[in-house]
Amino acid sequence: MKRKVFFLIVIIGLIVLTAGVIRYLTNRGPKEGELRVDSQPDATVFLNDKNIGKTPYRDKQAVGDYVIKLVPDSTTSQLTSWEGTVTVGQNLLTYINANISDSDLTTAVDVVWLEKITSRGSELSVTTNPDGATVLVDDVVKGVTPLNLSDITPGDHTVSITNVGFLSRTLQIKTTAGYRLLANLKLALSPGSPTPSASPSSTLTPQPTGTTKASTSSASQTPNPPKPYVVIKDTPTGFLRVRVEASTTATEAARVNPGDKFHVEDSQSGWFAIKYDGTNLGWISGDYAQEVQ
Repeated sequence: MKRKVFFLIVIIGLIVLTAGVIRYLTNRGPKEGELRVDSQPDATVFLNDKNIGKTPYRDKQAVGDYVIKLVPDSTTSQLTSWEGTVTVGQNLLTYINANISDSDLTTAVDVVWLEKITSRGSELSVTTNPDGATVLVDDVVKGVTPLNLSDITPGDHTVSITNVGFLSRTLQIKTTAGYRLLANLKLALSPGSPTPSASPSSTLTPQPTGTTKASTSSASQTPNPPKPYVVIKDTPTGFLRVRVEASTTATEAARVNPGDKFHVEDSQSGWFAIKYDGTNLGWISGDYAQEVQ
C-alpha cells in the first residue's frame, strides 16, 4: 500500500515538473501577437517607418506599441495617408480597418484590440475622435464616448456609433471573459457637413438636434476680450464643442471655431467656462484652448 502511494506521489511530481518545464520553454519563446490591417482602397503598411507589406495584411508582430501608417495605392485620385498608434498584445489580435479618403476629415479608421484584465468578466472600452459620440450596444444606448462598460456579457455584440455631422459606424465584436475589448474609432465627416471656413461670420447657425454653432469674426478683425481669455486652437473636426457642463459626457450646447476668442468666466479641472454667444454660458475643453492671462 505504501509503495502504491509512493509511486502515485512520484507520478504527480513528474506531471507537475513536466508542466513547469513546458511553461518555462513557452515563456522563453518570442512574445508575439497578430496584426491585421484592412483598407479601402488598398494601401502600403508602415510600422515604425518600416514597410511591412500591403493590405489586406495578416502577420505576427512582436509585442509592443507601434506607430502605423497607411499610404493608399490609388493612382486615380489624390488620397490622404493615415497615421496612428497601435498596441500588439501577447497571443492577442489587433485589427485595423480604414476607409481612406481625399481628406483626413473624411477618412474613417477603426482600431480594435484586446487586453488582459484581472476580472473574470468581460469589458468594453470605446473612444472616438471626436469624442461625445453616442454608443449603442445591440441597439441599446449605453452612453457617449469616451465610454467604459464593465458589465457587458461575453459573446457576440453589435456596436453602433453615431454623432451629429459624422458618418455612423457599426462594428461586429466578440467579447471574451477575462479580457477588455478596446475600440478606438476615427469618425469621418458626413457629406455636406460644415468644414473650417476662412470667411468671417457673426451669425448663429442652427444645427441638428437643437444645438447651435457660434461663429464670430476672424481673429484679426476682432479685438481681444478682457483678460483672462482663451483662443480656440485647431481641432481635427474644424470646430470645438461647447458643453453645458465641464465633462465630455455633457450635452453639446454649441460649436466654436479655431481662432475665436472668449473671456474666461470660470475654470474647472482643465475646462473653461465661456459665453459662447455673448449671453449663454458653456464649457470648453482646455485641450483645444490656449489661455491668455
